[in-house]
Amino acid sequence: MTPREAAFRVAVLNALAKRVSKALADARAEAEPMFASVREMGVTQLEVALPSGETVGKVSIKAGEEAATVDEDALLKWVEANCPEEIEHSVSTAALSKPDVVAYVRKLHPELVTPRIRPAYRTKLLAGLSDDGELVSETTGEVVKVREVVKRPANGAFMLTFDKASKGKLNGRDRIAAAWQSGELSIAEMIRPAIEAGEQG
Repeated sequence: MTPREAAFRVAVLNALAKRVSKALADARAEAEPMFASVREMGVTQLEVALPSGETVGKVSIKAGEEAATVDEDALLKWVEANCPEEIEHSVSTAALSKPDVVAYVRKLHPELVTPRIRPAYRTKLLAGLSDDGELVSETTGEVVKVREVVKRPANGAFMLTFDKASKGKLNGRDRIAAAWQSGELSIAEMIRPAIEAGEQG
């Protein structure tokens, strides 16, 4: 191989690698809405198989995540009513632009001071919430819901895993490569949209 041929080889593989990377990103983006749809129907995994039917891996579709939101106003009111000693006053960072001494900020600039729950106590309270996200006053028995857990729908996020190599058998990734090299599998149509998009750009 001459230096000129080596340069051409590097250039071709670089150009194609970028097109394949784009095709992969496009394929993932196109697949996720479909995966989200089937995950909501209870499908958690999809088998990946060659045209011959030989399995080479699987796609595991992630469930929707749970997001917990805390009603900060309700939590603050509960602490003010039940454990006022756990409230501290926080000085706004805007106070730092004032020439007054910070110790006098509350007296001179009350608009810059807001109550907040002491961080350690807030952490303790949230850790001790009921399964329904409620706080119960030991003195009055009043129940206040301060946390809501919302289950978000599946968004199609997934993880691809290839079969591992076994005795006398290549791993899934290598079997795909072998199928491509033997002509059993063609990737031309898979990367054509990315190549055409590159030509237009």
